Amino acid sequence: MTESDIPFLYPQITTTAKNFWNGLKKRKLFSQKCKKCEEVFFPPRGRCPVCSSKDFNWVELSGKGELYSWTEIYMPPLASNGSYILGIINLHEQIGRIITRIDAKPDKLKIGMKMVIDYVDVTDDLTLCVFKKSSQ
Repeated sequence: MTESDIPFLYPQITTTAKNFWNGLKKRKLFSQKCKKCEEVFFPPRGRCPVCSSKDFNWVELSGKGELYSWTEIYMPPLASNGSYILGIINLHEQIGRIITRIDAKPDKLKIGMKMVIDYVDVTDDLTLCVFKKSSQ
C-alpha cells in the first residue's frame, strides 16, 4: 500500500495521543497502562477507564488481532479506485478495538480472520496504520 492509496483527512494529534502517533512513526503500536490499577487500555485517552487516574505509561502492543467487522466505503475522489475498506479489529491483547483501513479485497475478508498491522508514511511527520491478513 502506498501513500496515494490512502484517502484521509489529517488527524488532529492531541497531547493525549501524541505517544501513539510517535509510535506509529517508529513502526510500533502503543497503548496506555495505568500506573495506579495497571489496566492496559486502547484507544488513548486522558484518564484510565477503570480508576480515572491520569498517571500512565505507554506499552507496546503486538499489532495483531482479528477482524471484528468491516465495510466498503465508496467516496470518490478520495478513493482512487472507487472504494476502500474500513474495518474494526479486536486487538490480540483484548484491551479494545481499533478502527482502521484494511489492505484487502472485500471478497477475501471473513469475520474472525487473523490480521496484522502495517504502516503507511503519509508525510514526513505522519504515519498511519492499516491492517492486512496475517500470513500465520
